[in-house]
Parts: sequence; C-alpha cells; structure tokens
Amino acid sequence: MKKLFLWVATIVLVIALALTGAMTGCKSGAADDTAAAEESKAAETVAAVSADSEVVAASDRTYYYAGAVWAHPYFLDTLLGIEYAKKFYGVEIVRLGPDDFNMQAMSDAIEQSIPKNPAGIFTSLWDTTPIPSVKKAVEAGIPVAVLYTKVPDHGGTVYIGLDNYQCGIDTGRELLKRGGNSGKLGIIMNAGASNTEDKKAGALKALEGSGWEVVVQAEDKADTETAIEAAKAMFNAHPEITGVLGLDSSSGTGIGVAIEELGLEDKEMTIVVHDREDVTLEYIQKGIIDATLEAQTALGPVLAVQLFEEWYKRQETGSDVPVSADNKASNVISMPADCYIKAVIIDQSNVEHFLRANLPKYN
Repeated sequence: MKKLFLWVATIVLVIALALTGAMTGCKSGAADDTAAAEESKAAETVAAVSADSEVVAASDRTYYYAGAVWAHPYFLDTLLGIEYAKKFYGVEIVRLGPDDFNMQAMSDAIEQSIPKNPAGIFTSLWDTTPIPSVKKAVEAGIPVAVLYTKVPDHGGTVYIGLDNYQCGIDTGRELLKRGGNSGKLGIIMNAGASNTEDKKAGALKALEGSGWEVVVQAEDKADTETAIEAAKAMFNAHPEITGVLGLDSSSGTGIGVAIEELGLEDKEMTIVVHDREDVTLEYIQKGIIDATLEAQTALGPVLAVQLFEEWYKRQETGSDVPVSADNKASNVISMPADCYIKAVIIDQSNVEHFLRANLPKYN
C-alpha cells in the first residue's frame, strides 16, 4: 500500500507540474517582461550560466576560503568566481581572513576553519607561514586547494592557478614580440612573494640571449600607492629605460599613473604588466600600457569546487577511479596535484571584454 501511495502521489505531482508549465507558457506579455527583468537583475550579481548548461544539483556542502588581501582589487574576480561556484554547484562558500597582506592572520583563518569540518578549504601561499595550518587541515581529513600561488612542500591537496614560472616566460616573450630584441628594462614587483619571484625568473629566462638589460628592479609591495612612487622614482633615476615589466596586480596601475604624472606619455617604451585592475585596463585603452597577462582569477574557486565535488561524488557512490583496489586504504587522492590555468593576454584588441562595467557585478 505504501508503494502504491507513493506511486499515485508521484503521478499527481507530475500532472500538477505539467499544468503549471502549461499555465506559465500562457503568461501575458507584461508578466513575461517582469520575469525577464528579474532574470536580468539576478544576472548582474553573479556570473551567468550559459543558456545550454544546467545548474548542478545542490550538494549542501560548505567550503571555507581562508584568504588574505581581500581588500585588493585583484580579488574582485575571485569574488565573482565564488558567487558563480555557489550558484552553479549549489554549495556554500564562507570567506575568512584579513583584508591586508598578513600571512599569520591568514594562517589563523585556516586554523579557525578546521573545527568547522568543512568539505574543503581554499587558500593561497605567498610564503611558507601558513604551511603548518594547511598540513593540519589535510591531516584532519579536509582537502585543501591552494589557489594562485604556492611554495615548495605546501602540503595542500591540489594547486590551482598559473604556472607562475611559465607565465614569466610568456611575459618575457610578450616583451620581445612587442618591443624588439633589445633595450633597457625596468622591473616592478612584490619582491619575496613566491608568485612574483617565479614570474621574474621565467621572464629573465625568456630574455636570455637577447639584448635586453635589466637596469633597475623597483619594489611595490603589492600596494598601489607604493607602486606609483616606485615607478616615478624608477623613471626619474633611469631615463634610459625603454621597457618595463610589472609583475603583480598593483604594478600596472602604478606604472600608468607615474607616466601620466611625469608627462612621459610620448616616451617610447614597451610596457607589459600583469592582472586586470580597472585602472590598468584604462591605460591599455589609452595606449600607455601595451598588454597585461590576466590569470583567469575567477576560475580558481570554480575549479576547486568542481574537483572536490566530483571527488566527493565518487566516494559517495563507491565508484572512485580504480587507481588501486582500495584508494582510501592506499592513501590515494584521485585528483591532480597541480591544475594549471593559462594566462590570457589583454591588449587594445580585446580590452573592452574585460572592463568591469561589462562584467557581472559582485554584490
């Protein structure tokens, strides 16, 4: 009888849904306009899912993003990626950590996440400070995705982001393509940060054998005001500079503002920077900056959730990839150790597609 009742109830529900669908299909034009307006408004707050794709069923899992430097414009795209992942995968993502570059505070945020027993933790490693916390989380059975930047022996489950050394090589090649085979080069970067140091090493490797000579390295500490002053000091002290590489998110803005304040707009220089702060893109539009390499930052948290949700699904269904007869007993985590994202080159030919005004808004 119970099975019969459930069967009848199912039929009634299907009929009701069919009738609702039929009625919906007969709405007045005004109702359709209202619905369209509501959909348009929603699309402004989160990244839109393409028309031919479907939202994955909600998993009710909660992830913690223990990050840092949240107040920096670099992370606007991360916030968009977080909103997209929450909507598309039906998960919750709790954001913790400091607004400034404070690695101990970020490590503390990881520690605070562990007792919550989240489905996973996301973080970034600009230096080695948070490594003990990352390893503690993994030992507690919580997978950890290290996003954007890593250090050796980081202890995380998976790294997702640029191959920063390769990105540096791409940066050097971009300078050669746009600025020729020789010149006097200035570099602006956040010295000591693992990602920018790797980018610098890659860029210098790409320039080996060319006629480019590094005459100065300026320090911006991933801070816009510092970047402006560093760039101004660099241009004043080295008027011979014909090329500039900016290797972190603040560099491009600092370089562009310095050039305008010093009246150097007509000086022949090839300038290649990184990331996509709004002001940096404006300087590309103006022709002051030649190009920037954008790390597809919004993709980081989305790929992290995708990898973890897929992994959990395999565990729940008992159909994990047959790497061994018993992956859990064999200490096998069936996901990649490194998931590299290739940087996108933004210049005057495509900059309009990356302008903040043309992207979904983060609420």
